[in-house]
Amino acid sequence: MMALSAKEITTHYTSSLHSLGEIAWSYYYQGQLDGAMQLFERGSHLLDFPEITDLDQAQFLLKYAEFLIANYLLTNQNEDLALTTIDRAQAAARKSQDQLQQATAHYLIGQMKYYQNMHKGIQDYTEARTRLQQANKLYSDLRDTEGIAQTLFYVGLTYEREDDKQRAESHYQQALKIAREHSHKWIISEATRHLAGLMMQQDTDLALRYALESLRLRSEIGFKRALPLAHFLVSDIYALRNELDAALEQCRQGQQLAEEMGIRSAMLNGLLTMGQIQLQQGAFAEARTSFEAAYQLAQKTNIAFAIAAAQDSLAQLQTRVSEN
Repeated sequence: MMALSAKEITTHYTSSLHSLGEIAWSYYYQGQLDGAMQLFERGSHLLDFPEITDLDQAQFLLKYAEFLIANYLLTNQNEDLALTTIDRAQAAARKSQDQLQQATAHYLIGQMKYYQNMHKGIQDYTEARTRLQQANKLYSDLRDTEGIAQTLFYVGLTYEREDDKQRAESHYQQALKIAREHSHKWIISEATRHLAGLMMQQDTDLALRYALESLRLRSEIGFKRALPLAHFLVSDIYALRNELDAALEQCRQGQQLAEEMGIRSAMLNGLLTMGQIQLQQGAFAEARTSFEAAYQLAQKTNIAFAIAAAQDSLAQLQTRVSEN
């Protein structure tokens, strides 16, 4: 066997990094967070070899950073690793001189800042929104419809967190229109999910249609990790419509998936959803058990908005008990 040329070595590295990233991302889709983390870590050890191109480094690091941000959202762990990897990815993107990679780096920085605000209870999303708008401009210059829709959606999230529902809905609808035109199913699922949330107090029929579409699309693309929250949203809407049997069924499906994957943040949401159904049924003791378990889990994850949600649920229960 003859020695490989530098060009051939580069080709093999490109193929290996791409394959590792694809397998890791598939693990993430299936909720196998530890397996995904291990593969990304192993791939990252290859990046110092001189035959690897700047573009290959940027593409792998950006995908690794995207996973770490999602993992941070779900677990509130590895924040420093996520920030370090984002910095490395941004540097590699600049070095590659590839505009799409640079746009993605801006998007990921904005996404990370958004989730940091959520976890830490910071109410001003201006910094995250600015980064996302910069990314949107870069994606627009490149006519990258997926990037345009994704950043519009995240800008909408920042407005929703600031309780500016009108601007949030406008951005979700813009993102949804582009995503539908170009069949970006994940973004359609995200936009319809949050539009369902905004519509819940106005039009439960429309909210339910949006929520069921989001659930269907997540199942269709095989994104198991994202299914529990989709089931819980449908459950919340059925409960609002006083269709409690349907609400319970959706909640149980979401809980089963969350427990299968061992994702504590999803399990926490399931406990809150079940507690609300029990509260609506007048089963106060059962509701207290669910809410207290959610509060304990929220404290373990140390996620500010989850702790607040559990505390609000317990306060709501106390009010209902006092009224009875």
